[in-house]
Amino acid sequence: MSFYQNKKVLVTGGTGFIGSYLTEALVKAKAKVTVSSRSADKLKFLKAVKSKIQIIKLDLKNSSAVDKLVKGQNHVFHLAAHVGGIHYNNSHPATLLSENLLPAVNVIKAAKKAKVKKFLMVSSACVYPRFPTIPTPETEGFLDEPEPTNYGYGWAKRMMEVLAKTYSQEHHLKIGVVRPYNVYAPRDNFKPHQSHVIPALIKKVCDGQNPVIVWGDGSPTRSFIYVDDVVRGMMLALEKYPQPDPVNLGTCEEISIKDLVRLIIKLSGKKTKVKFDTSKPNGQPRRQCDTKKAKKILGFEAKITLEQGLPQVISYYQKHVQKKD
Repeated sequence: MSFYQNKKVLVTGGTGFIGSYLTEALVKAKAKVTVSSRSADKLKFLKAVKSKIQIIKLDLKNSSAVDKLVKGQNHVFHLAAHVGGIHYNNSHPATLLSENLLPAVNVIKAAKKAKVKKFLMVSSACVYPRFPTIPTPETEGFLDEPEPTNYGYGWAKRMMEVLAKTYSQEHHLKIGVVRPYNVYAPRDNFKPHQSHVIPALIKKVCDGQNPVIVWGDGSPTRSFIYVDDVVRGMMLALEKYPQPDPVNLGTCEEISIKDLVRLIIKLSGKKTKVKFDTSKPNGQPRRQCDTKKAKKILGFEAKITLEQGLPQVISYYQKHVQKKD
């Protein structure tokens, strides 16, 4: 029997990019799933499971509404987040801090009141400083300041981890913390001023931009993880390790932005040139995940490579996004 079978499970942000995949996985595991969302515009992601879940529209900044939402739940995954790509994050540090921190406070307070059995706080690799050890171990999550282009978001996620630790200490809440690295998949946000690097580059390449304009000099590296892997890691973390001791969820793959754009061009079948706009910021110089702790504690290893995952995102964009633009 699945650990989640017949359990009442809340997924905040469950209609969104990662949350919708987690919701589908929980339904497959026979959980009784409730999802929260600020708007109804993303319900299309849950068409396949809409009849099997409860969807509640509310603003997580409304504490009384959150109390009602969490009451009666066995487990909570807190995924709801306000975030964009490098341009948006760099331009809206205060917005990102407040819009992420206040909902987290309300949800964790409600979980304490409702005596939720297990809680997973979804943090981010954006907590890490600009120049961490590579590959980066969990012990460096509060070293120095977060990367400047992710300053508000990085501090919001750090404070959410502090919330998890203090609620565990004072209120004995069984709460785990995971730090996903750069997640990619179909359903991502392809809007130019909000998108992350993979959907942004896929849009430019598939839309025929030539040369493709890439922010920075292309030298920064990233460690991308496909959504199916990260969802599996989250479910394992809540089940097996509900302790406020952060665990990285990522892959051992490290790829430069320069090589990433060339790989996307190759997989898309285009013959496109690339131009690097060095007047724009690079972002964090390197990002690679230390995966040893996840393997040891959760038995978790990512399975899907970029060569396997990227074609799925390219195909999704061409079939479901590009045709509508």
